[in-house]
Amino acid sequence: MSLTVLVAELEREAIKQRQQERNTLQTIAAITSPEFAEQAADVLDSKKHSYSFETYLVLLGRLQELISAGMPNCLALDVVQTCETAETLINIWRLTNAGNE
Repeated sequence: MSLTVLVAELEREAIKQRQQERNTLQTIAAITSPEFAEQAADVLDSKKHSYSFETYLVLLGRLQELISAGMPNCLALDVVQTCETAETLINIWRLTNAGNE
């Protein structure tokens, strides 16, 4: 594989990841608010943490799942950073709040 082909493939992958980021943030903004989506992107920004951009995308996806399951926005943003699966976090949240509904 030539260097040119490798660079082109890396560029395509970066564009694909940025599109995934935009789509996920748009979904989060639609179910919460644009301000919260911006806050989430800032808090989870991979440049501020020791994880990769790919992990940042995974965390955004999990955040979307948590909020879609009914978890309050700020709680979801806090717990998504534990790197547990969305399913585990939702189950814990539902068990903890079972008597409060």
